[in-house]
Amino acid sequence: MNLLITEDDFRIAEMYKEYLDKHLSGVDIYLARDARECLDLVEKKDIQLILVDVYLPDMLGDELMEKITKSYPYTDFIVITATQEGEKFKRLMQLGALYYLVKPVKLEQLEEVVNDYQVKQEKLSETAEIDQTMIDEYFGKMMDNNHDALPKGIDPVTLQTIEDAFEVNGEWTSSRMGEYIGTSRTTVRRYLEYLKNAGKLSVKQDFGDKGRPEKIYRK
Repeated sequence: MNLLITEDDFRIAEMYKEYLDKHLSGVDIYLARDARECLDLVEKKDIQLILVDVYLPDMLGDELMEKITKSYPYTDFIVITATQEGEKFKRLMQLGALYYLVKPVKLEQLEEVVNDYQVKQEKLSETAEIDQTMIDEYFGKMMDNNHDALPKGIDPVTLQTIEDAFEVNGEWTSSRMGEYIGTSRTTVRRYLEYLKNAGKLSVKQDFGDKGRPEKIYRK
């Protein structure tokens, strides 16, 4: 597998490369400092996966993804960035980003994500026919057997969507979360309270400028 790391800080890019070279096999890793170098390497090499930073010196990462996809539609992307903007996250997902890693990136997590991609691609290349189980595994939608024991009113898909939102932003109020995932504040609060009672979230009161308290949930 050919992997391209597009990161303007070459010290960080080299650190990623060194770690992945040490812990993964069967991966050839290339480095690009900006969008121009990235496009040049994509043209010359058979790149399957690109780790791309959002803020490059000559082009935004989402613009680069869109440009590459038009000419090389089967290229996959994992986004690495310091931004935690919800709108930017949604834009990147719409462009086909497989995963989103927030800086500072844990090297163990980076290895896990790239290895997961490699394993899935190898499995697909060896399989003539696929079934629903394989599809669910590929998209990471395998539900834990414990979901059967979820209380009434807690849907596993909605629960996973809310948990995923905490990977984008570390804290939410029920109103902001409702706007983000497109559901009511009352519904969101039920899920947030469930996660708090399960020990996955902490909560504090924010009285704001008008003194009206609102709970802030943190991972």
